[in-house]
Amino acid sequence: MQDRARWLHEAGYGIFCHWTTHSQPKSGEKKAHRDAVRDFDVDTFTKQIIDTGARFLFFTITHADMFLPFPLKEMDEIVENHTSERDLVSELYEKLSPHGIRLCVYFNGEGSTGTAWSEKTEFKTNPRLHAEYCYKITEAISKKYGEKISGWWIDCCYEPGICGGRGLRYDYERYAACLRSGNPDAIVAFNFRGVEPWGSVWGKGIADFQAGEQNDLSFYPNGRFSGEGDLQWFGLCWMDDFWVHEKIGDIVPRHSNEKVLNYIHRVKENGGAFAYNVAPYQEGWIGEKTLEQLLWIKENIAF
Repeated sequence: MQDRARWLHEAGYGIFCHWTTHSQPKSGEKKAHRDAVRDFDVDTFTKQIIDTGARFLFFTITHADMFLPFPLKEMDEIVENHTSERDLVSELYEKLSPHGIRLCVYFNGEGSTGTAWSEKTEFKTNPRLHAEYCYKITEAISKKYGEKISGWWIDCCYEPGICGGRGLRYDYERYAACLRSGNPDAIVAFNFRGVEPWGSVWGKGIADFQAGEQNDLSFYPNGRFSGEGDLQWFGLCWMDDFWVHEKIGDIVPRHSNEKVLNYIHRVKENGGAFAYNVAPYQEGWIGEKTLEQLLWIKENIAF
């Protein structure tokens, strides 16, 4: 099996960002998502990411609502008003790449809180048709960005017995081929289990790293390939707000600086990689207290 995930293993630590249609602003009225994409403060956001010393960034390009923060004609042909004139992905790449920070993306094709996409793709009534639309859109995105996208984290691929087993609709070899169509070296993870416990063998030989979603800092690798399906071990935990900044108020870290630093070191020492999930304000700013923790980690991390 090709070792696409070696760079993730070597990186060891990065940022995962849930910025979505549900994100609330630091101040003022919440904007329509198209306007929020237009006004996203990419300069401040990318400077914050660079300042943290993160080796990679996973950024949500869809979440609860199927809205893409960039132009894509293939999406426009399916549903109207679900893309942006601004190309946020290209801007993020252009700002981060010179600093050696890889850009990866989160994709969720359900659009569970929207209606137009769900109805058009017959999400609830025709799972195979919905899968076809997901293949089409992800292939188009992959070909649009090519090597700009270093990896994919695909949500809601659940096994039987978990959230209705919605992952049964997908052909994972085909899905992975679509995701890598523009960059054959892109790493791929499918979220088969939701939040812990881990242990799935789905995707073995197809995915490159485990989704590794967790609610607390209590999971550790037993070696590099001790992730579900014998894949690269990867942990992803929400570290300030619950994944997304959906509730108005300040954003603050959940764990002490020392606890987070010790966790990252132990994960790295045992062959894994960890993503610290931030939930930025709608403006695109990481919370001040969260940023303080991330800067402290940079000053004290030993790799």
